[in-house]
Amino acid sequence: MDWQERLNASIAWIEGHLEGEMEWAAAAREANCSLFHFLRMFEVVTDCSPGEYLRRRRLSRAAQELAAGEGKVLDLALKYGYDSPDSFAKAFKRLFGCTPSEARKPGARLGLYGPLTVSFVLKGLQAMNYRIEERPAFSLTGTWIRVTSDQGENFKTIPAFWEKSMKDGSFSALARAAPAGSGIGVCGVCADCGTDAAYFDYLIAIETPADRALLPPLCKDVAVPAATWGIFESRGPLPKAVQETWKRIFSEWFPSSGWECADGPQLEVYGPGDGAREDYYSEIWIPLKKAAR
Repeated sequence: MDWQERLNASIAWIEGHLEGEMEWAAAAREANCSLFHFLRMFEVVTDCSPGEYLRRRRLSRAAQELAAGEGKVLDLALKYGYDSPDSFAKAFKRLFGCTPSEARKPGARLGLYGPLTVSFVLKGLQAMNYRIEERPAFSLTGTWIRVTSDQGENFKTIPAFWEKSMKDGSFSALARAAPAGSGIGVCGVCADCGTDAAYFDYLIAIETPADRALLPPLCKDVAVPAATWGIFESRGPLPKAVQETWKRIFSEWFPSSGWECADGPQLEVYGPGDGAREDYYSEIWIPLKKAAR
């Protein structure tokens, strides 16, 4: 089973378990990857977080049952993971623009979300520049936040976190504390997802310095295991160029590369200069393992 087939197998597993508590680790096993990388991969490839996909599919199923006159609102709320009819009704109206009671009425208009199938078209029209490097274990240290990917919230909170770090001096303190000769500088780090598929830790970090005196307060250390790294080049203004590179890595490079994601944090390493430049250079670092056969 190839990479695309395993991802679709994990989605099929989710479809078969829309009722009750979702076991994201089991879905990740269907894709033959760690929970962290499955959640990251899902969001990059589909432009939708796993939690948001699950919510849309559960509410779509509930809407179909309501339109068919099946089940009470309370029963459907509990069936599809809501604590109360009120929370179910609020989520339902936010998605469909009407209440569950209104959805029962003849002629109700519902824009339902169907099951997802992933299909990659390997274009190969534009070269993707990358290199493979072996690196020993190292450690990263930086300021951090717990980020939710629910409803795309991470696309708001992470830029806001960077802006805050620039204003409060945290970024400058990290830059001064970075070890001499470090090839990483101040980078963005995604690590340690939550088991509910909605959260992960995001750090603005440097390689851990021997002297911690210059570090800003409340820093966190992240151990990075020895790994084979895929290091992918990105050219263009932030954040658009990096986001497009992420998508190309998962939709074009991984399916044909013979590699898969390995356990460990993922890094965005930024070059010097103005990140808004059309030729701005940055890199994405992903730990790799040979693809299963």
